[in-house]
Amino acid sequence: MKKWLKVLLIVLGSIIVFLGLLTIFIGPIAKTIIENHSKEICHRTVTMDKLRINLFTGGVDIRGFKAFEEDDQNEFLTFDDLNVNIDLFALIVKKVKLRHITLEYPVINVMQNGTDFNFSDIIEFYRPEQPDTTPSNWIVDLRKINLVEGSISYSDLQVNSNVRMKKINIDVPRICFGRGNSDMAMQLLFEQGGSLDIKVGYGMDKSDFVVYLTLNEVNLNPARPYLHRFIKHKHLEGNLSANLSVAGNLNHILDLNAKGNVSLYNFGLSTKHHDDIIKLDRMSIDIDTINIANNIYHFEKIALDALQVKFEINEYGNSFASLFDSEDKKTDEVENGTKEKESKKNNKKSVKENLEQIEIEKEDSEKSDDATQFPDIQITHFVMNNCGVDFVDKTLKAGAMDLPVSNITVDAHDLRSASQSKASLYAHFGKTGEFICNWDGMLSPYGNQSIELEIKDLQMKELSPYCLHYFAYPISKGVLVYKGKTTLKNRYLDSQNHIDMYNLIIDKKRKNIKPEYKLPLQAAAYVLTDITGRAQLDLPVKGDVSNPKFNIGKIIVKAFFNTILRIAASPVDMIIQACRANADVFNDLSIDLTQDGAFTSKQYDQFNGISEIMKEKPELSIEVTPSFNLANYNPAGDASQNALTLEQYEHLKSMILSHFSQYGIGGERIIFTNEFGKKTPLKDKVLLSFDVRTPGMDDLDGMEAAEEFKAAESKELEN
Repeated sequence: MKKWLKVLLIVLGSIIVFLGLLTIFIGPIAKTIIENHSKEICHRTVTMDKLRINLFTGGVDIRGFKAFEEDDQNEFLTFDDLNVNIDLFALIVKKVKLRHITLEYPVINVMQNGTDFNFSDIIEFYRPEQPDTTPSNWIVDLRKINLVEGSISYSDLQVNSNVRMKKINIDVPRICFGRGNSDMAMQLLFEQGGSLDIKVGYGMDKSDFVVYLTLNEVNLNPARPYLHRFIKHKHLEGNLSANLSVAGNLNHILDLNAKGNVSLYNFGLSTKHHDDIIKLDRMSIDIDTINIANNIYHFEKIALDALQVKFEINEYGNSFASLFDSEDKKTDEVENGTKEKESKKNNKKSVKENLEQIEIEKEDSEKSDDATQFPDIQITHFVMNNCGVDFVDKTLKAGAMDLPVSNITVDAHDLRSASQSKASLYAHFGKTGEFICNWDGMLSPYGNQSIELEIKDLQMKELSPYCLHYFAYPISKGVLVYKGKTTLKNRYLDSQNHIDMYNLIIDKKRKNIKPEYKLPLQAAAYVLTDITGRAQLDLPVKGDVSNPKFNIGKIIVKAFFNTILRIAASPVDMIIQACRANADVFNDLSIDLTQDGAFTSKQYDQFNGISEIMKEKPELSIEVTPSFNLANYNPAGDASQNALTLEQYEHLKSMILSHFSQYGIGGERIIFTNEFGKKTPLKDKVLLSFDVRTPGMDDLDGMEAAEEFKAAESKELEN
């Protein structure tokens, strides 16, 4: 054998023996060096049970690894085994190629305090003073990355949140930075309940991505500290499930397409001052397409089951406003009573001022169809089952108003912003009331709309707290039926509102309550009620909604006020109309003072007409005011003549009262005034003027407002 060959074999053998010995001893040597100098290497104390390095295969195996916190007391990161295999020959061509990476049973503890983490010191330790911006020629190719049965404990010290994720398994077939496609799959369990499954596909060349996410009954409790930054809740519970796919591009992050299903179960929300303001058995949302960049929101189905809402209004706000108010502000308002009550102060005006001020608030500018693009919304099916609202108003002067709304059912198909849709709603109001709504229109605010509303069998006594608060009149009895149809076509609104009340009884005005509005409500309700016990109102509303002065809410209020005042100011006309009596029955009546024994046929006819009305209206009374000729009654005249006139008048009164008594009408309902009215030139005659007195006409402020309104209306008609 040639000498040079022997030398070569000896050298190669020596190298192999050296590498073999190095492979055996490099692991323990490196382990000792790393453990002794870990603070200098990675700014943390590190220990390992075993470290193996195979220079022939490029394998590295670390077992029993522990990295401690900066204080060297608590564990930051531990794992049972890390096995890495690197292709050493690929390094020659500037390629980092890992054949596989397997990490078994890692446990990591993450703590956050504001923007600082318990590993921030490590990041700062490795941060270069001058970042190298030169593009790298190296290619990193990682394959068969596996994380087995890991766990992460996360603590946010500022919000006192603790989340623990366990049984984390990650499988990444390949990551090639700079080229190719990458995939990842991850599964984990939340210690407080629920699981997460994610699959990600990413194209390195074009930055396209697709994410498949599955949440299974994840408990919402860990999210409470973070939600508390936005909503001030006391208690929150529920489980969230989702099955979503999201595809897009990282360079245009909003231009993505999302679809799938999101479900919320057993949801409950309470605040510091209100328990269970929202309770929900189940909400399910089936997403067809969501694309934020293109303003597209298409849903296959949205379903709400057994949603229960408590909506309470008090002097400090309402139950939902408390979700967004700071607790300090709310406490100050409760203790110091500094909450402004501008709305109440503004309401304390006379009816005349209210009628003048019920004008439409001007908008800053007229909206245009083309001002903004309305979202493309489409809901193939929207449904609500067995839902309810417990409405309570504690701001009223005569006690709280409690009107529960139950059995809310909504069924809608093909709801679209760009075409006509239909929906129906049914609900129970109070004890016996029913609410029915049918809608035909577009989700766009500028589309044509048609709404039909109907309220059946609503016990009006349940509305008494509001009636007391605004008008100082209590409602003791009555049933309400309402029918209305509102259409919006080419921005022109036509609303027909019919109110039908049966057996309506409004009691006397409460003197101890200062009303918000001065309306003779009892008198108007009495006059409205016909002989069958029905009271009916029609309130039509029409107008151009594109006119900045148009506001349907205020117009309906104004129409209601005008109707009530018009009725109260004309009780005689309304009573005659309701009783279908002769229009002349309450005209002034002239009678001879010397008339004895009987009346004329015309006089009998007028008295009989009044009697019929009073029989049909048992609460009605008549005030009779006499007028005399100066020759018959003159305080400065002949005393004997004056006495004779009064004697004849008293006899005439007896005849009238006797006639009315034959119809069962007592003298307490025929009231002759002690003051005499206008003078009449007719000698030996008395002119009787009849004024109708209905319940509620003792409301002097209200009747004065009604008279003012009637005078203003007459003047307007004259002009």
